[in-house]
Order: sequence, then structure tokens, then C-alpha cells
Amino acid sequence: MFVIVLIVCFYFTFLFFCHRFNIRESFLLAAIVFGISLTTITEILSIFKLLTFSSILGTWLLLSFIWFLLIKKKSGLIVDFKIPKDFKLEILLVFFVITVTGLIALISPPNTWDSMTYHMSRVVHWIQNRSVAHYPTHILGQLFSTPWAEFAIMHFQILNGGDRFANFVQWFSMIGSILGVSLIAKQLGANKQGQILAAVVAVTIPMGILQASSTQNDYVVSFWLVCFVYNIILLKTQPRWIYSLTTGGSLGLAILTKATAYIFVFPFLVWFVFSSLKILKWNMLKSIFVVAIVTLFINLGFYVRNFDLFKFPLGIPYGNLSKYSVENQILTMPAFISNIIRNVALHIDTQSVQINAVIDRKIRQLHILLGQDINDPRTTFGDTKFCVRRLPIHEDETGNPIHLILIMVSLIFCLISRELRHFKKSISYVTCVIVAFLGFAFYLKWQPWHSRLHLPLFVLFSPFVAIVLSKVFNYKVISLISIFLVMLSFPWVFYHGPRPFIGHIKNPSIFSTTRIDLYFKNRQDLREPYIQAANFVKSWKCSNIGLFLADWEYPFWVLLKSAVVRIEHFGVKNISSAVKYNTPFNDFIPYVIISLNHRENKFFTGYKEAWMLGPVSIFIKE
Repeated sequence: MFVIVLIVCFYFTFLFFCHRFNIRESFLLAAIVFGISLTTITEILSIFKLLTFSSILGTWLLLSFIWFLLIKKKSGLIVDFKIPKDFKLEILLVFFVITVTGLIALISPPNTWDSMTYHMSRVVHWIQNRSVAHYPTHILGQLFSTPWAEFAIMHFQILNGGDRFANFVQWFSMIGSILGVSLIAKQLGANKQGQILAAVVAVTIPMGILQASSTQNDYVVSFWLVCFVYNIILLKTQPRWIYSLTTGGSLGLAILTKATAYIFVFPFLVWFVFSSLKILKWNMLKSIFVVAIVTLFINLGFYVRNFDLFKFPLGIPYGNLSKYSVENQILTMPAFISNIIRNVALHIDTQSVQINAVIDRKIRQLHILLGQDINDPRTTFGDTKFCVRRLPIHEDETGNPIHLILIMVSLIFCLISRELRHFKKSISYVTCVIVAFLGFAFYLKWQPWHSRLHLPLFVLFSPFVAIVLSKVFNYKVISLISIFLVMLSFPWVFYHGPRPFIGHIKNPSIFSTTRIDLYFKNRQDLREPYIQAANFVKSWKCSNIGLFLADWEYPFWVLLKSAVVRIEHFGVKNISSAVKYNTPFNDFIPYVIISLNHRENKFFTGYKEAWMLGPVSIFIKE
């Protein structure tokens, strides 16, 4: 339970800010400082290959002691949290959703496709290598993908000796986002009722509920974006050094967490520059300089590693003309409108097959009018196809239909109400969120999994929705809306497919399923081959194990944990093979190779197939 050191360090940081700021703002400031500290510790220790238990523990203990000395004379060790009496029900509803998702995060291990393929896999490679330097791998996403969420998971994993707390990075980000949107609502003019409603709207986002108990990174980037937006609003009117630093810190952490942050922050940066030009003048330039320096500092290590291998700071995962590129290959108005329609359509799935069929048909008719192929490979990722399906309760594909309706209704109220249009700050804010969505649709090819990437937008829409509804309706109606939203969120809270709180015969609850079985909830066909393959490998008692696979890697690390082994990718031919001549990869010779979906002996010269079950084969050195 050495992870308590991380919690203590964060708490001391939080207390340091509490003597000058309110509790919610102190939480955000502490999180930003903690995030920057974690990045700095990771990058420095990585240089010297010191990402070990003793180094990580010692560094966090030292940092905790420093914060303790700083707060010793300024504040006590206890914070008095007061719940507004008039809004106890709404706050209890928020706590209820947070508590249930937190329990799921604790009980269930990571089991999403992305987590099994690269989120968790890169973490165990870093721990093994004692460094976050690039390594040879068949899965390039383990290298070029932005790493902050995995940095945090790695610290939890090293201190705990396993992945029990891996999901808590997203869960913590959910809590931070809820507090953050309430603060944004306050800055935009919301009263206490509006601020609490913003929290309720955010906590009941279906995609957010599902992701809060996973090791994806969309809630993490949502949190850093919320921190960035809140701080940039403050910086617009208060050009203080601390807000310049926290704006740069949250911006740097956002883009180090997920590349979509580049798109989402752009309109807010433009808003900041143009709206503060007359007010701040030269102070604005100072602020921009500080923001840029801090942002670059946070991302410098990642940029350097990518530039060294890919010759580009963001990495080059695919060729620009490949069907697997993520950028749109045509930038015409029909293609742009098509992407807007298809992205919005991800959130209008229903439980009715008939209604979905009607919506699907109408969208296809619109594309015929546009003269645009609905599955144009130049605007559609890979071999994916558009269709309106039954609303899934799965974190890769679920939509947010009720929240989309709330957003649309709020926008309509703004258009027809002269009073609401006078809230210029709110109008400017929601314009930035809308432009962020339009930029997303303009730049990125449509994917059926984009609803996951839309989570930051729905979180950022929450303050606007809350402000509009709290201005239009009275207290009783707002309370009913809050209760209604929480009740509608129950299917996502309790019945998430890979991690069901309440199960049934075909999909048992997480409380009645073994942890090993939970790893394979999304790929049950791999459970038996992986378990038997791991048992076969352990029977040979070999120290070096090679991997030849393109996905679903992490379970092998879990299953082979009891054996003291070194696991590396073998036979790598892609661009990452350039580092296989570096230490410690240059002396790696596996005795056993585990292969997934590849059985051709031409890949394994000097090895013979010794075992096979399903898509898994094992080759032994001759």
C-alpha cells in the first residue's frame, strides 16, 4: 500500500493552496502541480534508468516532506468541507455516482482493447526497462501515443506492485472535472444552483461514467482541459504569474495526455488573445511567453524521444495517404458537413431498431444530396462503415443522447432569449466549445469510436447547459432535472458490459468474476489460449520470452508475472527496430516466442513450433 505516499503528497499540496484559495480551486491547482511533478520525476529518473520502486518511493517521500514543511506554519492538516444545505440532495447524487464508479475501478482490472494493446503494455515495458525511452515493438502506438496518463499509472503500479489502482487515474480525473466545471460555471456567472447543476450534468455523461473505471485517457485529458479553460478565463482578467503558470501547466499536461487536446485548446487560445489584447497589452505577451515555456518544458522529453525515432515531435504512426491515417484527405464543404453529421449521429443511437433505421436512412439521404459518399475512405478511418446502431453500453462506442438533447435545447434557449444572449462571456465560451467540435470534424476522419474522443467536449458543455437551465427554470425544476439525469445514468453506472456492477447469467458481476476472467471480458475467445500458453511457457522455466503480436499484449505480462522473466518484442521490422541495437535490447535472445495470429516459420528462423491453441502459437529455440 505504498501508493498512500502519492495520496499524502497530493493532500499536502492541496493544503498548501487552501490557505489562499477556495477548496475547489485548491484541488485544481494541487492537481496541476502534482501532474507537473510526476512528469518531471518520471523524465529525470528515466534518464538515469532509475524508474524503480526505491527511487520512486524515495522521491515522493522527499516531496511530501517538503510540502509538509511548507504547510506546517500556514494551515492545519484538516480541511473543513461544508455542504450547502439547500443542495444536499444534488450533491449526494453526485457522490453516489462517483462512489459506485470508484468501487468498480477498484474491483475490476483494466480490460479495454486499447489498455490491453498499448496503454498498460507500455507501462510494464517502461517498468522493466526502468526508463520511458522508446523500445522495439510491433505496436507503435506504445511509442508515439501521448504518455501522461500512463506515466501516472506507472507510478501507481511500481508502488503497488500491480495494477489494482491503475483505473484510479481516470476516476480521479472524473472528480477533478466535476469540480472544475462547477468553477467554470461560477466564472461564467452561475449561482450555486447553476454550479451544482454543472457538476450533475458532467457526472452523468454516459461515456464519462464508463471511462471513469478504465485506463483509457479521455477523462484525463478532459480534466486537464477543464483546468486549462478555467485558468485561462482567470488569466484573461487577472494577469497574475500563478495563473500564467497554471495555464501553461494544464495546457502542457493536456497535450501530453492526448493529441486531440491540440484541436480543443485552439479556439480558447484565440479567444484569450483577442479578448485580452486591449486589457492586458504587454502583460498578455508575458503571459503567453510563460504559458509557452511551461507547456514546452512538460512535453520536451516526449518530443525529443519522438523526434529521435520518428523525425517528428508528435511521431508519425501512418503515412498521410494511408487509409489508416487519422487526418482527412479532402477538405471540401460536403466532406466537412458529412463529418459533422456523422459525429453528431454517434450520440443519437436509441434502443429502438425501427427508430435507428429511420435515422440511418435520413442521414444517407442527406449524403446523397451532398454528393458525398457516406463511407468515403478519404474521410473515414480504415475499413469502418457508418451505421446508426442500438445504443451500446460500452466505453468504446456509447453515445450521450440525453446530454446532446440538453446541449441543443440550451443553444435554442440562447437563440430565442434576449436575456440569455446578454451573457456575453457564456456566449463566447460556448462558441469556443462549438468551434472545437467543428475543428475536430474538419481535421479528423470519422471513426465509430469518436464518441469516446468527444468526452472532453461534453464535459466542457456542462457549465453552459447548467447556466442556461438555471436561468430558465426555478429551483424545483432544476432539482427534478438533476434527479432525472442521475436516474437515466443508472444503466451506465450498473450494467457496463466489460465491468458490470450488477450482472446476470450471461454477464456476471465483477463481484462474482475472477480478476483473470475480467481481463478477458472484451476478448473471451483469448482467455483459454492465453492461460494455457502462459502455463506452457512457465513450465520451461526460461528467462527470456519474445513476443510476436500486434495487439492484446498486456494479459501475457499478468499471466507470466509469477515467473522471473524478461519479455521483449521479437522480429521487429518497423521503424522502432532502430533501437534494438541499444542497451538493453542488443543482447536479448529469447528462448521462447509467443506468437498471436502468425504461424509462418519464416518469421522465426532457428525456432520450431512447440505448442498451439486457437490464434496463439509458441516457438522454442532449436
